[in-house]
Amino acid sequence: MASATSSLPHPCPRCGRDMRPGDVKTAVWRGERLFVVEDVPAYVCDVCVEQFYDPSVTEILRTWMQNGFPAADAQREILVPVFSLAGHVPMTRPLNEEEQEIY
Repeated sequence: MASATSSLPHPCPRCGRDMRPGDVKTAVWRGERLFVVEDVPAYVCDVCVEQFYDPSVTEILRTWMQNGFPAADAQREILVPVFSLAGHVPMTRPLNEEEQEIY
């Protein structure tokens, strides 16, 4: 895939519509810690909301996930409230394939 800074449209591998280059945020769990990475160059599909990264971006994220996110490189910290659906949503039966939504 070409660089995310390229202005040429690329078809989305999921839905086939054109994607646009843009900067996104991604959240990564490492154990019990949540890390947010901003300014991630990506291809974004406005139709199915998928995001795809160049191999160089994927490699940096993979390295940070394996070796730990370098604390000295953190730009800032945020306080994140945590909610639970436990006890709020009864599961009466397994969903069939048509009912399942994966985000």
